[in-house]
Amino acid sequence: MNELKVLTVCGAGVGTSTLLRMNINETIKSFNIGIPFKVENTSLTRAKGARCDLIVTFASFEADARKLCDEVIVINNLMDKQELKQKIGEFLHKRQIS
Repeated sequence: MNELKVLTVCGAGVGTSTLLRMNINETIKSFNIGIPFKVENTSLTRAKGARCDLIVTFASFEADARKLCDEVIVINNLMDKQELKQKIGEFLHKRQIS
């Protein structure tokens, strides 16, 4: 993998996905992975045409997100950085990205 591409997805692709994008950027930086990464926020509709390695979203968008990407993380609490760090860490470990 040359670059890790992550999409944060919500209904409109503006509010909660933007906050999630900022938190994910911070979280991935804390892992000091050895490859470049890009995190983009988008709506569910726009995500349909995008290529990505991971979608991070909320329970209400999970079923649709799983149709778009093999790897989906569902976040329960937007402001819980510990939850985000745990789930991102599990994904990175599973994909052997470090």
